[in-house]
This record gives sequence, C-alpha cells and structure tokens, in this order.
Amino acid sequence: MTRRELKEIYKREKRAVKNEYKERISAVVKSYQDGLLECEDRKDKPKPINPPKRSLLEEIGNSITHGLGSIFAIVALVLMLLASDNMLERLSAVVYFFGMFIMFTSSCLYHAFVHGSAVKRLFHRFDYSSIYLLIGATFAPVLVCFFGDTFGTVFLIIQWAIIAAGISFVGVFGPTRLMALHIPLYVLLGWSALMLLPRMFTSNPHLAMWILAGGVLYTLGIIPFAMKARVSHFIWHFFVLAGAVVQWVGIYLYLFK
Repeated sequence: MTRRELKEIYKREKRAVKNEYKERISAVVKSYQDGLLECEDRKDKPKPINPPKRSLLEEIGNSITHGLGSIFAIVALVLMLLASDNMLERLSAVVYFFGMFIMFTSSCLYHAFVHGSAVKRLFHRFDYSSIYLLIGATFAPVLVCFFGDTFGTVFLIIQWAIIAAGISFVGVFGPTRLMALHIPLYVLLGWSALMLLPRMFTSNPHLAMWILAGGVLYTLGIIPFAMKARVSHFIWHFFVLAGAVVQWVGIYLYLFK
C-alpha cells in the first residue's frame, strides 16, 4: 500500500470520525432543546383550579343563582336611591350596591368558565376577594346612617383595614392556599356585628333582627360549603343569596324607608 493510499484512508477515517462527532453533538443539542420545550409546555400549561368534581349542570346552577344575585343588587340599588333622603344615604347605598354586585358577579363568572382556564383562575381570586367587599359594604349603611358617630367611623376604618389585608392575601397567595385564614376571617368580620347589636336592639330592634337573621343564614351556609359533597356548593349559594336578601330587606325597610 502506497503512501498516497494511506493518506487517503487517513482522510476518510478523519472525515468519518468528524461526521460521527457532529451527529452525536446534534443529537445531544436536539435532545436538550426538546427537553426545554417540554419543560416550557409543562410550565405554561394551566393547572386546573378545582378537580372536576362538580357536574356541568351543577356549575350552571351555581352560575345562575349568583347571576340572579347580581340582578337583585341592581334592583336593590334603585330602590335604596329612591328612598334616600340625603347624599350620605345615597353614598352608602352605592357602596352597598358595589359590594353586593361585585361579589355575585364574580361568583357567577367564576362558575361559568371551564376548569383549568386562565379566566376561571382570575375570577376565582375575584370570588374570594369580593366576599370581603360584600361584608364591608353591608356594614357601610349601618355604620354611616344608623351610627354616624365617632364609634361608627372608627369601627368602619378598622374593619376596612382588615378587609384590605384579606384581599391582599388573596391577591398574593391565591384563594385556596390560606383557606384556613380566610373562612375564620369572613366569620369574624361578619359577626363583629355583635358589637353593634345591643345599641341597634335598643333603638331599632327590627333592623337588628333582620341583620342577625342574615348573619345566621350566611353562617349556616358554611356547613354545605365545607361538605364538598355533590350539589353542596349549589346549596351554599342559596344560603348566600338568602343572607344577602334578608339583610338588605332589613336595611331598606328600617334604615332607608
């Protein structure tokens, strides 16, 4: 074998080795890129908020019940504005309306979208945040129109500071991560009305009774809410709707009329 032939064999072997290395490097790079894409897909893929425990029919019912609550809030605002005697009453009526309307609408839309969607996750946050708003908004007409003094003002400020903190927690940590905090805080804020009832029973017992009855309905609703059984959430929605209507009736009839 001549020197020239050996040189040609060497060149062929060298090219073969180089091509083999190129193929191996390309395979490694492609595998790495595929892995990155797979990780991105997993990261971007929305995680379902709730496991699909509720049937489509139940979710439709959940959406309809609180959709009716949104309509009720609009009617309630009109009646309260017509019955208002001054700007302070009108302002408290508007605050009351916004709290009620935002809560019912957020809940309605949350249940209207499919599980796992980004929109549903967004309205899940609104749903839990707006419960705080409804509590504060319900107290507003009572503290402003019935009390209307330093005690009422201080109570209002402290209550809304707690509400702002609760909404911030929902925004930062999400609606379910601190569930053990939110539920007791809802109950604590709602039943802080016990500090107001003695004076209300003395001066306006009918208003006190309606407010108390609404609070009892809200609290009883926690039972089906906590059960997580079939249609239990639908039942919880009726308790919330009933509690809101009962308290509004008391405020409208015995504070505005």
